[in-house]
Amino acid sequence: MTELSNTALIRAIHAHTPPDSTPASVLMDVLNIGREAAYRRMRGEVRFTFGEASALSAHLRFSLDGVTGSSVGGNALFSLAFTEFDASLDLYNGILEQNIRFFREIASDPTAVFASAVNSIPAEYYLKYENLTRFKLFKSLYQHEMGDVSVPTFEELQLSASLRRNALEYVQSVQLVPQSHVIFDGSAFMHWVNAIRAFRAMHLISDQSVALLKEELFELVKDSEKMAGEGEYENGNRVNFYLSEVDLEASYAYISSERYKVAGIALFSLNSMHTFDPMMYEYVKKWVRNQRRFASLISGTGELSRIHHFKRQREILGRLE
Repeated sequence: MTELSNTALIRAIHAHTPPDSTPASVLMDVLNIGREAAYRRMRGEVRFTFGEASALSAHLRFSLDGVTGSSVGGNALFSLAFTEFDASLDLYNGILEQNIRFFREIASDPTAVFASAVNSIPAEYYLKYENLTRFKLFKSLYQHEMGDVSVPTFEELQLSASLRRNALEYVQSVQLVPQSHVIFDGSAFMHWVNAIRAFRAMHLISDQSVALLKEELFELVKDSEKMAGEGEYENGNRVNFYLSEVDLEASYAYISSERYKVAGIALFSLNSMHTFDPMMYEYVKKWVRNQRRFASLISGTGELSRIHHFKRQREILGRLE
């Protein structure tokens, strides 16, 4: 790293170190180095390698592109959740743990906001249900690998106790954020119905499992309708559901708190790209907010639209025989 970017990195580490820790202890934990080596880096006597800078930016969640100056000229640095598409369930479990820690941290900020515009049911909701979680993981694995001999059918894919626990904790941690906004389009449940039908046609899932998935999808509709009607999660935190009048071509999200500004784009089923780049954060935030112009608020208001929407979702699920 250049002297300028190394100095900027040191400032960023100081600014993003949690109040209950110190920059040196963070370096020792993240980089697996000794105390003196950590202090030498913080004093600027030893420059950080790019790999060390990347590890620290991911752990402390600051924009590495802003530190290195790579955002100049309209470029922005994105991080991919999975670096390999043959990522194991253990890796996905680790990502859940990271996200749980992140959401629990920002939840203490009363100004924190989590907003998204989605064209399918997001993980924040389906991870509550074991079989829906299994199907999403199986679908992703099969699409990326065209079938893994270790789990040739849905029934043979089992979730570890740790992954199941983290899936539930992730849902709870997201709901700790003081304020949430979610914009759905009308095809959210249809995507699941079409996918389940396709996998059953390929004899990758049994009729009994389809029945279990259908049951959980109906439960998800019921829970979603309840949250929409009350305009809040079970813990009392505010959530606003919007129904888009236009199809959303992709899923976008942003998280805003006093300490963090993060933008994310979903892709490759389970995967996502996220960035702390200020320019992209503002761009995604504006895009998500603008979708409300084509959407109706159905949380705590818009009762007729809400009733029609969830009736329509039940009709769609009813076709899954």
